[in-house]
Amino acid sequence: MMSAAWHTLRELLLDFRHLGGLVGAIGVFQSWDDEMRDHCHLHYIVSAGGLNGDDRWVSVRNDFLVPTPVLAAKFRGKFLAYLKAGFSRKVPSGQARPEKEILRPPNGMTEQQCLNLFNKLGRKRWHAQIEPPYEHANGVFKYVGRYIRRGPISEKRILRYDGEMITMGYAHEDKHDQSTFTLSAHDFIRRILNHVPEKGTHVVRSYGLFHPNSIEKLDAARKLLNQGPYVPKLHIPSTLELLSRMFPTRNLGRCPHCKTELRTIFICRGGQASAGKLAA
Repeated sequence: MMSAAWHTLRELLLDFRHLGGLVGAIGVFQSWDDEMRDHCHLHYIVSAGGLNGDDRWVSVRNDFLVPTPVLAAKFRGKFLAYLKAGFSRKVPSGQARPEKEILRPPNGMTEQQCLNLFNKLGRKRWHAQIEPPYEHANGVFKYVGRYIRRGPISEKRILRYDGEMITMGYAHEDKHDQSTFTLSAHDFIRRILNHVPEKGTHVVRSYGLFHPNSIEKLDAARKLLNQGPYVPKLHIPSTLELLSRMFPTRNLGRCPHCKTELRTIFICRGGQASAGKLAA
């Protein structure tokens, strides 16, 4: 789904009729609705401009990205095509597709029934929504952060629990006839767990100028916009730092005998990875 969305954006925005440049995009996958039922959809943050083939910055015209019906139709075609290809035993190059990557029909359906359903969905109108651009980065952070950190429901939405039933408020009250809904404790837990991603699942991805392999292009774009080079603000703590935070009363950074500050000089990794030397 995320690949289909990015390929749709990339193809449309590289077209000079819409923008004619490579944009940066961050995609977030969300699997729930206001009542924590299954509702798989994507949220994308897209830069309001990109680098063209001459390495010049081109901005969107009149805050207009692409026509929404065109975006929805293009995504529909790509997403359904990728789903159909997933049932194939071979990849486009002709090589055998790994067994674990082959899609299987859900219980009660055959592969042909799935393909027939895809064809039926291809004749329906799909929904896409494009919001106006943000005036500053803080708006972007708040928007993406809601879906990355909060999960299916925030604590402040849980209003009452009587030992059996849980009453919650809607995140978007304007879309519902009432302001609250109620679930049994069993259903509440089941719906929460249903949206826990499998281990290794990436629910947030970066594309285009924001991809880790495109730092040079990103810096070129930032220079054209009179900005400095990109510098990651994320500090990944060392093992010693993490242990010190976990056990603040223990002096883990010094030798228990001579009290000399400890330094990491050698790391022995298991498996096939080679050993490495570090200066802490």
